[in-house]
Amino acid sequence: MLKPVKMVKVSVVGPKEYLAIASETLHRAYALHIEDPVEDEYFKLGEPLEKASTTSKYLVLLRSYISHLKIDPQSIFPKRKYKPSEIEAQIQQKLDEFQKEIGERIDKLKTLSDRLKAIEDELKALEPLKELGISLRLLKGYKHVRCFVGLLRKDPTDKIKEITSDFEIFIKEYNKEYVAAIFVRKTVEEEVYAALQEFSFVELPVPDVDSVDERIKELLDEKARIQDEKEKIEKELEDIKAKEVEFMLAMEEYLSIELEKAELPLRTLVSKYAFMIVGYVPAKEFDRVRREVESKTNGKVMVEQVEDKEFNPPTLLKNPPGVRDFELLTTTFGVPKYHEIDPTFFMSIFFPIFFGMMLGDIGYGALIALIALYLKTKFKSEGWQKLLNVALYSGLVAVFFGFIYGECFGPFLIEGVKPTQAHFLGGILYSFYAFNGHHPIFDRAAAFGVKALLFLTLAIGAFKILFGFALGFRNVAVEHGIKEAILEKGSWFLGVLALTCMIFGFTYNLGIFSSPVPKGYGMLLPNNLYVLGPYTTKDAASVPLPIPGIVHGWQQGVNVFYVAALPLLIIWFILFLKAEIPKMGGMGVVMALELLTWFGQILSYARLLAIGLSSVYIAYVINYLGLKIARPPGMAILPLAIVIMVLGHAVNLILGILDPGLQSLRLHYVEFFTKFLEGGGRIFKPFGRKKVFLEDE
Repeated sequence: MLKPVKMVKVSVVGPKEYLAIASETLHRAYALHIEDPVEDEYFKLGEPLEKASTTSKYLVLLRSYISHLKIDPQSIFPKRKYKPSEIEAQIQQKLDEFQKEIGERIDKLKTLSDRLKAIEDELKALEPLKELGISLRLLKGYKHVRCFVGLLRKDPTDKIKEITSDFEIFIKEYNKEYVAAIFVRKTVEEEVYAALQEFSFVELPVPDVDSVDERIKELLDEKARIQDEKEKIEKELEDIKAKEVEFMLAMEEYLSIELEKAELPLRTLVSKYAFMIVGYVPAKEFDRVRREVESKTNGKVMVEQVEDKEFNPPTLLKNPPGVRDFELLTTTFGVPKYHEIDPTFFMSIFFPIFFGMMLGDIGYGALIALIALYLKTKFKSEGWQKLLNVALYSGLVAVFFGFIYGECFGPFLIEGVKPTQAHFLGGILYSFYAFNGHHPIFDRAAAFGVKALLFLTLAIGAFKILFGFALGFRNVAVEHGIKEAILEKGSWFLGVLALTCMIFGFTYNLGIFSSPVPKGYGMLLPNNLYVLGPYTTKDAASVPLPIPGIVHGWQQGVNVFYVAALPLLIIWFILFLKAEIPKMGGMGVVMALELLTWFGQILSYARLLAIGLSSVYIAYVINYLGLKIARPPGMAILPLAIVIMVLGHAVNLILGILDPGLQSLRLHYVEFFTKFLEGGGRIFKPFGRKKVFLEDE
């Protein structure tokens, strides 16, 4: 789960006449990732098998029908599966049927669409002529007179007068322009035309009819008939689609498979008598692949493991179903190399937790989960299903944190504000949390909650960065050895650990470990240890901040965090100089300032608090404003209050999806993955395909 599947490099070698059988067997095995071959003086790329041309022609034709019918294979769940022999026996017959039933109707639709476009263009041209109000017979057919009919930006009368006084013009305004009919003698036709171009003249075609209204009516009647005919044909196509969709997709799958097998020689090196295929197979599949190939070819084709110093296999991620959904987020950053740790498992844990910590609202989280469940029924592709599953998990975790924070479409407990004034469900939520003294389990909006959550986010940030360097240490050790891992990653691990101690020491000196705890938030245990939990005694307000394991007596002595940081910094600096000075000389010392960037990245995790608080107070303002508008002595306009609250919470929900989602991705991509994940791997793509509409024979 944490490492890609183990691979072995193999070669498939045999007589050239067995290439077709080997192609069939390897495709069925669905386990060989074929490498791009390199030609030499003995081996050249092969040519497609004889059936490739016919298969390709059939496939192109069939896909054109599928495309026109708007068939989405991802949305079709077959009621039955077809045998390849059943498909093969009917291909020619079915393609002939499809040409008659689908192809001819598609051609007819294209003809009708072209005619509709011509009608639309003519109607568009007739509208200004109708506005002009002149019989169309009067606008053409003169022997010595030229009539210009068209649209102009301005009235050209004055300009034409400069050319000739012997003319007639009819002009009217039309759609912020002018439509005009200008009659001039043909002797000045060219000069007038040139002058009209200064007014952006666009000539309109004049149809050979008497009445514009009659022609428009004819066109509209023809348009209605064509639209009716189109609807009839489209309905017939929908009926054919419903009847043939599964068989068409089975045919498409069969032809695609046959074409892949026929084109395998293009990825194969061949000589006069032999062929050779080189690729990678999962180690646990090697024996099966070799057994199947050698069995089908009577031992004529051999599958052997290859030893290669430049062993660079593709990456096949291996994760259980729930974790597998997060591979989409991992590979968006980069595909792990074969020797690298796959971070998908860690992403599947921390991404929903970070999202839930930031959003932390029962109402918003439940809506996200419900929306994800609904969209899963609409978008069936593998990518969408994975993404929506991630949204579902994140929404459920947000519900959990919402229960901890006591938030459902915003907080009900705000200092100085009654629950019924702070939230439209304030009374219900106040009663629900009676088991905890009518307090949330953890109120992140309170001063104490902010301080405690800030400390927690910094601790999470330090842990994630240190954990990232630990994973990086493992990756470098596997690829380059322990010594290189200590210098490249181990030194930074110690440096960040020292920074962490300094940050904790600073917060310790600020008194964050001894801040007063509001009533109901802490419990004093023996030996001066403090833990979180409900506490309702009269002196609860004097109990120090509940940080497990921090002894109250330490406040009287030396800051142990600073003491621990000093030797770590010294060891880090020595290792850093040893690693960087040979590479960069004096500049290596300057590069030591890079340690400060890790300080900024630890602080970056405070966004887990900041993003959440922004959502909390937006929701509070929406609720407070809505209640003021809804109830007297306010405006007492309930419908307006409902509109404001619905729109406000809808916008806050959108922000609650985008901000926590993007920020959680950033904390993984920038602050975590960069410590250990180099990326640049290649996804394992086996020769073959998973059959959806076909069954094996």
